[in-house]
Amino acid sequence: MISKFRMKIDLLGQAVLIVAILLLAFFASGIRSTNTMLVVLGIWQVASAFHLFYVYRHIKRLNYVKTAIVLAVSLPVWNHLVGNLAYLPVAGVVIWYFTQTISDTIKVYNRPRSFWDL
Repeated sequence: MISKFRMKIDLLGQAVLIVAILLLAFFASGIRSTNTMLVVLGIWQVASAFHLFYVYRHIKRLNYVKTAIVLAVSLPVWNHLVGNLAYLPVAGVVIWYFTQTISDTIKVYNRPRSFWDL
């Protein structure tokens, strides 16, 4: 069973990184720092998804790992072809994983606790 603490840390870390990306996008003049934070968030999410799949056999996270790998491999080509609009699918995948994490965190917090958890 996935622990509440693990899901709380994962959700908090993703939320902080997403807020940092939004603040950098709106207030920073350079797109380089925003892209750097997007890469950091992507690494966080891929590591989280791989951990949840490897340790807890959470099959839905494997779909994200596959999608993120395909997106990471094709991003330089799309960035060359369409420029900065290539980051819109990246943002979509980031939001997809974040909403999946929120949903799983709610499920973990709503499950009944056993005697050994007390």
